[in-house]
Amino acid sequence: MNGNHVPLAERMRPHALEDVVGQGHLLGPRGALTRLTAGGRLPSLVLWGPPGTGKTTLARLLAQATGHPFLEFSGASGSAAELKKFLNEHREQPLFRTVPPVLFLDEIHRYNRAQQDILLPSLERGDAILVGATTENPAFYLNPALRSRCQLLPLKPIEPADIRRVLARAWALEREGEEPPAEVLEWLSGWAGGDLRSALAGLETWLNLPGADLEGLREALGGRLMYDRADGHYDLASAFQKSLRGSDPDAALYYLSRMIRGGEDPRFICRRLLVCAAEDVGNADPMAFVIAEAASRAAEQIGWPEARIPVAQAVLYVANAPKSNATVLAIDAAMAAPDLPVPDAIGDAHTATSRSAGKGEGYVYSHDDYDRPQAFLPLALRGTAFYRPIRPQERNWRDKAEPDPGALGSLWTEWILANPQGGDVPVDAWAQALGCSREALARAVGRLGAGVWKLERVLRIRPGDTD
Repeated sequence: MNGNHVPLAERMRPHALEDVVGQGHLLGPRGALTRLTAGGRLPSLVLWGPPGTGKTTLARLLAQATGHPFLEFSGASGSAAELKKFLNEHREQPLFRTVPPVLFLDEIHRYNRAQQDILLPSLERGDAILVGATTENPAFYLNPALRSRCQLLPLKPIEPADIRRVLARAWALEREGEEPPAEVLEWLSGWAGGDLRSALAGLETWLNLPGADLEGLREALGGRLMYDRADGHYDLASAFQKSLRGSDPDAALYYLSRMIRGGEDPRFICRRLLVCAAEDVGNADPMAFVIAEAASRAAEQIGWPEARIPVAQAVLYVANAPKSNATVLAIDAAMAAPDLPVPDAIGDAHTATSRSAGKGEGYVYSHDDYDRPQAFLPLALRGTAFYRPIRPQERNWRDKAEPDPGALGSLWTEWILANPQGGDVPVDAWAQALGCSREALARAVGRLGAGVWKLERVLRIRPGDTD
């Protein structure tokens, strides 16, 4: 066992950019950082990504590679007031007046948006180059003024193969000449979930366990759940909702389980479920929202772990329900319409003054005549259809529009004369001519021929297009 008290992860930090593993999208020949630093200049940056992906290492090496002094300040341990004092004290030093230093702010998201404004004057004057590091999405945690002055560079989890190579180098450093335990390195490279620092810490645990075997290491380290607000929270929630929308119940259950095991608030999960039931299912199956809302209330009353059962039940229902976004398209179209005066006929006519101004004139109480057509939209929008049903389940709502008896009677009489032995009624053509649904037409034709003709419903299968 190595007697060095410096953690193995710290001892394994790369000393040059070319030694950094992973992040090929930033450090490869066409990577963003390769291009940004090609001329020896370093712009202000914010590096964001999961823990253990090399944010601090990259900041130090970038400063070193471009010849800038390196100053480090942590949002976890330093307050905004201390940061302001730190900047003011260093501003007059020769270091700031010659080559601007790299000011590395770890966990920059811990400053609120007002506190982040402290950095703006130094960046404007060129007193310092900011390199921030965060596990949080900058779009949510950094104010627009600071974001506009920085390049936002996402870091990705380290691939298991890259982690394994680093673990092999670390083993050679610690146990020179000894054969590395292949199954331990393989397990650690997967267990770490892209966090190289955790993998190295796990190897160090193995090195310090007397007579350890893989099972003992597993027990010592426990499970690892990659669920941080930067990636786990938003990415898993997004994957959950997209799986529901895509009608994949197995994927939806998997991402639900990931969020549950990660300690997600059940209210957050249920909010996503409710949104999906309304936005992606809608009136293709209105019960989806009812069941999702019932599961939401059950989750509040029961809590984890039992709440997983009603929530899973609702997830399966929403995932398997027919999908339609007609509702969200309809409300968005209506919200995009201009603000126009309410027609006088349906305006408020409760007072004599409003009635004398013509309010309510021409309005027919709908319960007095359900079938009487009235125009309710403003004049300029008459004929506009915000709601356009997509699925048959939604179109069936329009069965209320029965065909005009006189017009249908004329079509019926003409068809009977031409087809005295019966036959296939031209349903689609009639429905279009009469402005009703096929279902409403079928009911009306059934009534017309009752006692004389027998109406048959036929399921006809035809070959598809061969083009």
